[in-house]
Amino acid sequence: MSCPLSYPDKFHAAARFWHLQLPGTKAFSQENQLLLYSLNQQATHGPNTTSRPWGWNTVEATKWQGWKELGKMSAMEAMRLFVKSLDEEQPDWWPLLQAADAKAAAGGSAAAEAAATTRSVPERSVLGLWTQLEMPAADKKPAPRYEAAAAVVGNAMYVLGGNYGGRYLSDVWALDLTSGTWSAVPLARPAEEGGSSGGAAPAPAAASGSGSGFPPTAGHSVTAWNGKLYVLGGHTKAKGAATMSLRVVDPAARTVTEPEASGTVPPARGGHTATLIGDKVWVFGGEDGSRRALADVFVLDLASLTWSTPEVSGKAPPPRSASCATVYQDRYLVAFGGGSVATCYSDVHVLDTETLTWSQPAQAGAKVSPRAGHSGAVLGDIWYIVGGGNNVKGCADLLAADLAALPTSNTLTWHVVTSVAIRDPLSSEGISLVMVQQPRVLVAFGGYNGKYQNAVSLFRAPMGSAALLAGPLASAANAVEERKAAQVASAPAVAADQGVVAAAAPPNANGAAPAAAGGKAPAAPAPAQPAAAAGGGKVSAAPSADLSAAASSVALVSELRQQAAELKAQLEGARREAESAIRESAAAKEGAAHELALLRKQLATAQGSLAEANKALDDTRAALGSEQAKVLKLEAQSAELQAKLGSMAELERELDKYRRAAREAAEKEAAAKKSSGLWGYIAGSGSS
Repeated sequence: MSCPLSYPDKFHAAARFWHLQLPGTKAFSQENQLLLYSLNQQATHGPNTTSRPWGWNTVEATKWQGWKELGKMSAMEAMRLFVKSLDEEQPDWWPLLQAADAKAAAGGSAAAEAAATTRSVPERSVLGLWTQLEMPAADKKPAPRYEAAAAVVGNAMYVLGGNYGGRYLSDVWALDLTSGTWSAVPLARPAEEGGSSGGAAPAPAAASGSGSGFPPTAGHSVTAWNGKLYVLGGHTKAKGAATMSLRVVDPAARTVTEPEASGTVPPARGGHTATLIGDKVWVFGGEDGSRRALADVFVLDLASLTWSTPEVSGKAPPPRSASCATVYQDRYLVAFGGGSVATCYSDVHVLDTETLTWSQPAQAGAKVSPRAGHSGAVLGDIWYIVGGGNNVKGCADLLAADLAALPTSNTLTWHVVTSVAIRDPLSSEGISLVMVQQPRVLVAFGGYNGKYQNAVSLFRAPMGSAALLAGPLASAANAVEERKAAQVASAPAVAADQGVVAAAAPPNANGAAPAAAGGKAPAAPAPAQPAAAAGGGKVSAAPSADLSAAASSVALVSELRQQAAELKAQLEGARREAESAIRESAAAKEGAAHELALLRKQLATAQGSLAEANKALDDTRAALGSEQAKVLKLEAQSAELQAKLGSMAELERELDKYRRAAREAAEKEAAAKKSSGLWGYIAGSGSS
């Protein structure tokens, strides 16, 4: 029965079936999975315009290339091809989806996808590859956050508090590892602590986090022990106490208590590490309320709730917070990274909890970058570390530290298992990581990389020698490890079966019992051979099974060698490209240095000319000042002369006046003399 829906509803139904992986779904080949992934991305996001992932991550690079090759294919065409490809691989997908929806509706589930999905969260993980846990959009989930605390109790991962946009959170959430759904966990204080009289019901938790319930906290630690969660310290906005807080969360009873601890209680802090060794929690480092980094060690006995301060020797690590610590062989406390306000570390320090001595092991293998705010989990001898940042960007690599040589040679070997895109939720500071031991699955949540995250990411770690591989190589190598483990487990049973056959077979003609499988006993005479063959059916099956397993192992080894050769060729090509880029970079650097030298020489010449011009300008300004002073003096003298010239003109006019008067007087006297004659002059009749 084909799907009767029209597009785009038909595509959305097909995509939902592909994501849910319902019971009865066929195992698609990797090529078809890649095709469906690429078509789904093209239909929902359009052409691939994202940046190419890191070249060493072959899985992500292959997915990116598959999507990129679709070019500008329209969304409708991608939908049509997606449905067509799914029809070819799984013709009965529509009836299976209808049956799942009907079953979910009959069970009263609000989310049909979650009810129809029967695979647990670990089963949805992919071997050697990070994948995000798919959840229906309508499902409730915690707000994005970082610096939260997470731990596994029973079949659930509990997330407590955290920081979102500078606001400390007080909510508690549980991720059901069977159904993959989130649920809020309201906490209350027991009646005897909450102060309610006459009732056995717990007091409700305060919404603000003050009083009863879990307070708004970030940078705290949580340790799962005996079915309860022991929460230590953390930063709060309220006026903090002088000593580290202790809260005990009972997930089953949904209560939180604050028992009083005895002994030497450590100062209040957040960003510390808390490592469970036996029934004791070892607390290292962190930062106090003044954001001052610490490097002290305290121990809390969970059975008696007693604090103690061990007297440690050796060179202790520098003060730090937001580091990562784990325990190895129930004895060695191993701490990596962390930082202070302006410094990030990539060093490793080991505290022997029996001798109480700090040491710094040698680090071999891959070079790791400094980081803080990362998280880790141990599987066997391998310590997986994810996330963190270095004040510049988030760390995108999944590290694996091999601790096997730590007790004997004090050496730790680093490996880079895989990497993610720089903006992936896993490339975040303040990320939380827990381990589901039985299926060997890492579960990561939250973090901050420029954006607050609430995604859940899964990584199923391979076993044995394959633990340091990723992608297809991890799958192939893990298959070999599983076959080896199966052969080792079946060896005692095969030996027991052969012993039963040998005891049940009748004696041969010489009276001797038949030889066990693989033995060197002489062959039985001909008359006894039928009896031996009749009783040896189980014996003959074992070599056949061994040959089949050996053939499978040879085929897998051959495939691994081929993949290793391909990877080696890719590495060689990448190495040549890197060498070429280095040469080009060196040439460009040399050219740039030459150009820089010329520019510096020209700059020196220009600076010399400028200095000379400035000196000449100063001289000119000085001369100009002197000339201006002279001009002013001349102008003053000129003004004085002009004033004098003005007074001389006035005198000239006065002189002309006197001259005219004298001339007129002389003329009158001359006229008088002429008119009186000589007798008049003598008689004195002249003018007086």
